[in-house]
Amino acid sequence: MSHSLICKLASLRVTLTCIGVAVAVALFGSDGDTWPVGAMIALPFGALCVNLLAALTTNVTLRASAGLLGFHLALATLALLAAADRLTGLAGHVEVTEGVGFDPSLVEGDIGPFHPWKLDSVRFVQGGFEIDYDPGMKRRDTVSKVYLPGDGQASRSLDVGDDMPLVIGGYRFYTSFNKGFAPLVTFTDGAGAAHTGAIHLPSYPLNYFKQGNDWTIPGTRKAVKVWLHLPDEVYDEEGAWRFRKPDNASLVVIAEGARRELRPGETISLSGGHLRYEELRSWMGYTIAYNTLVPWMLATVVIAILCLAWHVAGKFQATSWDGAVRARPSQTGTDANAERRCAYVR
Repeated sequence: MSHSLICKLASLRVTLTCIGVAVAVALFGSDGDTWPVGAMIALPFGALCVNLLAALTTNVTLRASAGLLGFHLALATLALLAAADRLTGLAGHVEVTEGVGFDPSLVEGDIGPFHPWKLDSVRFVQGGFEIDYDPGMKRRDTVSKVYLPGDGQASRSLDVGDDMPLVIGGYRFYTSFNKGFAPLVTFTDGAGAAHTGAIHLPSYPLNYFKQGNDWTIPGTRKAVKVWLHLPDEVYDEEGAWRFRKPDNASLVVIAEGARRELRPGETISLSGGHLRYEELRSWMGYTIAYNTLVPWMLATVVIAILCLAWHVAGKFQATSWDGAVRARPSQTGTDANAERRCAYVR
């Protein structure tokens, strides 16, 4: 019975099913709190590892060659590492306001159920950033400046880009195409408590035509509509330009049936308190990756390639003279060397 079960697990159908399920999850899987895509795709990878080990157990041919055996063991190890990576990894994104520190509670994405959460120990403050565009709105390199805490009160700056990650605690932060404007406002309630925060507007210039958002008044459930009024656009669709904050933008607030426009430093009364528009800042979007098993996976791939090359090289070894095919006699009997030449042909 156990042998029959192992034979079923070693079936090629199981191999194809595991690969098909992994592809389907990667293409059509959806994020979820209970079963994120990473955890779901770990199941077929784990099953593929079992399938390969079962095949090695039941198939003598796979064990006859050291190169072929090593290749399949490397594949099984790679499948196991891929499953573990999905269970412990993190692939997320976050938006960080200029002049504000990174907040791990704002991170969204695919987080493995066994991920060793260490984002709470990540500390950096977002500075400004530079992005150049070629004609036709083609984004070039992004250079985002962040400030890391140093010894004592001093801090050190670091440039982060699309291919220049900020690496802290095994996490890699890369800049993304997501960035935009963030009006900084302060709401002071009737008790005199002040609440200061930034309102992130949609990504710019991707959403240049709708630079607005809903904002909930602190301590209440009342939502007001705000948007950034840009008399002059800061992008150039036909020419080269650099991302910058507009100089003459104002904040439009629609609340309680009234439309009011604020310049930096101006205040309006709003739902039992006062709203002050402080200044216009920017925000930068980052992608976050945590995959500590990637170096081991790369090493396993190298081993698999070397083992496969070893196996293939063995197929091209010279054939022993003892195994040569005896040549047939010549029909004419005039060429004595013809029989010898036939021995070279396999």
